[in-house]
Amino acid sequence: MTMPDHEAWEMKPRKLTPEEIENPEKVVEDFFQYAQLPQVRWIMWEGVKTMVTGNFANLKTRERTSLIYFYEQVEKLIEGVHVMHRKKTHCN
Repeated sequence: MTMPDHEAWEMKPRKLTPEEIENPEKVVEDFFQYAQLPQVRWIMWEGVKTMVTGNFANLKTRERTSLIYFYEQVEKLIEGVHVMHRKKTHCN
């Protein structure tokens, strides 16, 4: 997939604290303290099934809240990995 060039501000983390930007490995650690790999797979699959089938009404409020929280955690994880990648590629 080809993406257009992005403005510099779009390439910066939005969800990470300054401490997390300095130590993005902590973001990865925190993510996997929240959910282990089998749980991550299950939550992702449940989220995809819900989006594709449109079965939002079948979810309890707690389940909806959990999916939103999970999304936020994945967003932070991706930003943390992005910071790690940028540090690695700019050091070489």
